[in-house]
Amino acid sequence: TALFLHTLLGHRPAVVSALNLLESRTEVAPRHHLDISSSRRGFFTNAAAQVACTSMLLGASTSLLTNPQCAAAAAPAVGTTTTDREQLLQAIGRGASEEQVIQIINGLQDPSEGKGAIFPERLDGQWELIWSYKAEAFSPLLKLPKPFRPDSYQYFGSVAAAEVGEGRIAQGLTGGVLGNNHLWLSSGAIPLKDTDPSILEIQPPFRLQLGGRAGSGQPKKTLVESGSDADFRKVNARTTEAQEAGKNLYQQMYLENSGPGSLRVSGVIAGDPVLVGELFVHRKL
Repeated sequence: TALFLHTLLGHRPAVVSALNLLESRTEVAPRHHLDISSSRRGFFTNAAAQVACTSMLLGASTSLLTNPQCAAAAAPAVGTTTTDREQLLQAIGRGASEEQVIQIINGLQDPSEGKGAIFPERLDGQWELIWSYKAEAFSPLLKLPKPFRPDSYQYFGSVAAAEVGEGRIAQGLTGGVLGNNHLWLSSGAIPLKDTDPSILEIQPPFRLQLGGRAGSGQPKKTLVESGSDADFRKVNARTTEAQEAGKNLYQQMYLENSGPGSLRVSGVIAGDPVLVGELFVHRKL
């Protein structure tokens, strides 16, 4: 990634310094994968236990049962007058620990009642990433400190259609070391209406493009296009096992319907093992 960006962006001093920092940080010990459950609550409960108790190298449920400190960390908050939503925004704003944020997320009651993937009008628009767990699996650039770290966005519905085509969703990175450039990663997405209406199944073709920000009208240059999950994962240097894994399943775990300012919590629950366990909080613009 760093070599690619050197070529893409040139050797401006700020870019070189940021990319050298990125390269120097790649030796950090990897996190353990989360034990993902098919249910929203199972996902969050296991995530909280994993973050708080990874040193035990036990399953999340076992850790909670056998370690009082872990059990206390995963217990619901009590004695507060603020809503879970307000607690979530406050925790993110003050830079609370991952386990604290996941604990709050675990208490959220999904306004979409587990059907977030089949409400296109709620998903429609541009969403900014305000908190994440394991998001650097999507891009190592998200490990960079400010001001080098780019901003991350997601695009659904009409905004995505205008930028990357009908029936597709997109992830975008812009700012930081990317400057006014915008990296677009897009794919197809099909809601699993008959099996789990909270899940989008991610479909090829996958396209990585370089262009301008959403709405700029700037033409995009296609850097990579892959017609299958395996091919795209091979381009990203995944193992044979990862290349052979099933399609990515992207679950909408919490979805508000209040227009701009609405919150959405989502995560990758199956597919590419490098991405499974990612957790995101987005806010609608």
